[in-house]
Amino acid sequence: MGLAAIIVLKLAAATLVTAFVRAPRPGSIGLAGWSGIAVFCVCGAWLGTSFPKPAWLVAAAWTGYVVAIDAAVYSVRGCSLLRSRANAFLWLAVLSVFLWLPFEWYNLRLATWYRSGLPDGSLRYVLLGWSSACIWPALYETADFFLALGSRTEPARPGRIPRRRAVAISLAAGVACLTVPVAIPRLDAGEFLAPLIACGFLLVLDPVNRWRGWPSLWADWSARYRHRVAALALSGVICGLLADCLNAGASAQWHSIYAAAELKVFELPLAALAVLPVFALQAYILHGWAASALGLPVAVIPCTPGSEIPGATHTRLSLR
Repeated sequence: MGLAAIIVLKLAAATLVTAFVRAPRPGSIGLAGWSGIAVFCVCGAWLGTSFPKPAWLVAAAWTGYVVAIDAAVYSVRGCSLLRSRANAFLWLAVLSVFLWLPFEWYNLRLATWYRSGLPDGSLRYVLLGWSSACIWPALYETADFFLALGSRTEPARPGRIPRRRAVAISLAAGVACLTVPVAIPRLDAGEFLAPLIACGFLLVLDPVNRWRGWPSLWADWSARYRHRVAALALSGVICGLLADCLNAGASAQWHSIYAAAELKVFELPLAALAVLPVFALQAYILHGWAASALGLPVAVIPCTPGSEIPGATHTRLSLR
């Protein structure tokens, strides 16, 4: 299945590059963009060789990827998270480290993956922090690239407010998704219960975000603005497959604990392909909630002039 994943990524890359070349580009990707492409290509090629590989190679590859795709977005739209909303991008990377910690905690309980090849001591945590800081930026930049190619902007009007009954159902379902996996005796059920975590925070926090006027997929969907939802979902699949391919050649790897070993890409279980889009949607809601609640600049996609909005300026809405 690993070969199939590589083929899918190559076809996706070829399609996106073709669309990028054909799209009107008011700007240039610049030195930063070419540097990001060079870093990503060198690291990717290095991971495909039999030469000794440092533990930081995958994190460096992701850093190059984020810089390169941000430059591509800027080239097409003239505005991007890193170049035009640097403050919001910085907090996106910082919060990415902390927003990933709950999933690490769940993994300690459910034992769905483990790591090998990381150095000991403080360097181990530096590398883990570096890798975690790339998760949300990679998802955001990839989704923003899709939206830039489609020339999609945010709707002029917000969607309707969810009814209290719908909010109650969503909250109850979300709480169940977050608590059932840790309430059931562990045994070997972790691999089957882990997908619940991918939607738990989404179900709990999206109604809260909509109520407070923060980034909300409910608002997008009810306003018939489905492009952001689709871009985020596709971003989750692309980034997940890319992460698995980069991990396969790394010296410091994560390994899936999955009973049916043949049902994997490299280490990514095939069942996770259905979870990846939901995780990307949840990542958007988690960041919107955390940044807004803390009064930090909120990274919003598509990145357009005026899209960096401090959470404190949002208006609370009333539920019907």
